[in-house]
Amino acid sequence: MLSNKFQLPAFKLDEVTRSILAERRNGSRIPVIKSAKLIVGEGFSQGIYNCLVLDESLGGILVDLGAVFSLPEEVVVHLMGGATRRARRRWAVGSKMGLEYVGEQLISGEAAQQMTEIAKLIGSQGLPAGIAAMRSRQFFNHGDLREAAEEAEAAYYKLEALLRDR
Repeated sequence: MLSNKFQLPAFKLDEVTRSILAERRNGSRIPVIKSAKLIVGEGFSQGIYNCLVLDESLGGILVDLGAVFSLPEEVVVHLMGGATRRARRRWAVGSKMGLEYVGEQLISGEAAQQMTEIAKLIGSQGLPAGIAAMRSRQFFNHGDLREAAEEAEAAYYKLEALLRDR
């Protein structure tokens, strides 16, 4: 048995430390393991970071990027097979980051699943079939998707005409 002179002093938390460690979440979190992508920037300067979602709630998620990255305060989160939402970094420690959802869903989980099915349709039946499917869903009310699909369709028909006329 150790004598008192070899024992470590009791660790006492001061009020500041207690407030830092205090639970500040508004809702309960559910532990999960899901793949996700954090999307930052737009166009050619867009960056995509793969991560794991470790827990989630209605208001946000805890992600692990697997490495330390310096990301902007706001990102777009795309949950694999699920919704796409804007999120704001609330805290970051090491490779983990707490993200709070901002605003409404950009793409619902159901729409994301339908988009995956349309991507498979394009692979098996070609671009015109995929664009017809997107039109029937009004391009998921997503302006950028509509614009990109129409540009791709125009390029497809132009390429087809050039190849056919040679």
